[in-house]
Amino acid sequence: MNNIKVTQNNITRILDVFDQISKFCATEKDLSYGFNLSKPEILALESIYQKNELIMSQLAKNLDIGFSTATKIIDRLLDKNLVIRESDPGDRRIVKVVLTKKGNQFVILHRNHKKEIFEKILSILTLDEQENFITIMEKIAKTGESELKL
Repeated sequence: MNNIKVTQNNITRILDVFDQISKFCATEKDLSYGFNLSKPEILALESIYQKNELIMSQLAKNLDIGFSTATKIIDRLLDKNLVIRESDPGDRRIVKVVLTKKGNQFVILHRNHKKEIFEKILSILTLDEQENFITIMEKIAKTGESELKL
């Protein structure tokens, strides 16, 4: 087979496997744990959790969305008591977004669920396969930041 046919065959295999993995990862478990959260809201909570607090422009940049979209997401999370806005005492123009206790609890639940999924995935791989898998994922993530953006 020539390189183009091999690549096309590999793309088909990846699509098929990706669909299978997606089904495996999307369990019947309510991933919003009764909070009725959208995917962008979950991503915003995770982003805030990683930094402990974020200003709105940082959040918009992290999620690759517009400032007004980030504001709407945070407004919805405020209504659900998952985040609060705090003014910066040194500069009143700066507003930080911080998780509430309830928001923090949600992120911990969500991260634990993701850990369970990856424990299952890694359990079927040898240590060498795990290392290769992680190395490939890191390469894709690093390259994706600059070259794979659609």
